[in-house]
Amino acid sequence: MSWFIVITLIAIWWIIAATILSGQDLRQFDVEVGEHFEDHPEDVEATQRLLDTIKEVRKEAIDSKSLKKGLNLVRDFADNLSSDLETDSKFSPVDIYGVPAEWTIAKGADTRRRILFFHGGAFIFGSPKGHRKMSDQLSKVANAAVLSVDYRMLPENGRRKSIIDAQHAYHWILNNGPDGKEAVDFLLVSGDSAGGNLTLMLSSWSKRNASRRPDGIVAFSPSADMTMVSPTIKENKNTDKILGEGLGLVTKLPLPLRAWTGLISLRMNPADELASPVFGDLTNLPPTLIHASSNEMLLGESIRYTNRALAMGSDVTLQIWKDQIHDWHLFNMGYGSANTAWDEVGKFIKALDQKA
Repeated sequence: MSWFIVITLIAIWWIIAATILSGQDLRQFDVEVGEHFEDHPEDVEATQRLLDTIKEVRKEAIDSKSLKKGLNLVRDFADNLSSDLETDSKFSPVDIYGVPAEWTIAKGADTRRRILFFHGGAFIFGSPKGHRKMSDQLSKVANAAVLSVDYRMLPENGRRKSIIDAQHAYHWILNNGPDGKEAVDFLLVSGDSAGGNLTLMLSSWSKRNASRRPDGIVAFSPSADMTMVSPTIKENKNTDKILGEGLGLVTKLPLPLRAWTGLISLRMNPADELASPVFGDLTNLPPTLIHASSNEMLLGESIRYTNRALAMGSDVTLQIWKDQIHDWHLFNMGYGSANTAWDEVGKFIKALDQKA
């Protein structure tokens, strides 16, 4: 093969990565935005307990010397995140077009008020069972029935499968409650981390593809850009104690290689608006609340999403907590800043009810 052909192929490879796979340049939206909250003295001890546990799980996964065994260990850990939950809420399984899901219903909750919830876990692990603490809290805060979806994950399935599952669940919940066929009166869509990505995707998608929009959106530490090029992906890799060790490896790749790696691992274009909601049509969105931490890697994606949505005239609020771990609402539930954050979610939902 001649040098000319080699250079031409490299040039084509780079151009595709820089244009098709990287999405539009959003650096103009990297400006400070949002309401800021201080940390709490209780956060340090709660966070350290979690990090100690995660360290043990990671060591056990590495020592297994098997990707499959290691992944299963991590998935088992994630599936038991809510094993210490004490609640009088009821949990019941349900099937949505072949996709398993689970209803969470707090005592006395109005089942015509519903929340469609998507768990986090980097699209690789996590489950409704592991996230019962969040679905339970949402059910109580909103006085609603929460449908938590066990969407298909990587690496067994491409990213598009999780998107399809989320869209099917959205259509389903509009006309189905815990007791069977019943129209919805109030609908909130929510999710944490990877689940926040699906949440923000549905916010835009539902405008054109569903009979009804959500009444509100709540995204906890969401992933909004699968191209992973926001400035905090690099800037916060050492301060993000949850994502830094794994996701931080991505920051070492040159941008073109990062783009192609995304395409291969996701099995879809990482810049597709269904995978990266930050690139979508953000006009006329439902009222939206986004929570992020000042030191997490995904902060920049929330900032870009919020600024771009505001520029398009949508009602999006970003609240940023100082020095929290990624997804602290779940991991530190019951302590300090997590309590404050959940209070803000309650205020947001109350405001939605007052507007209705």
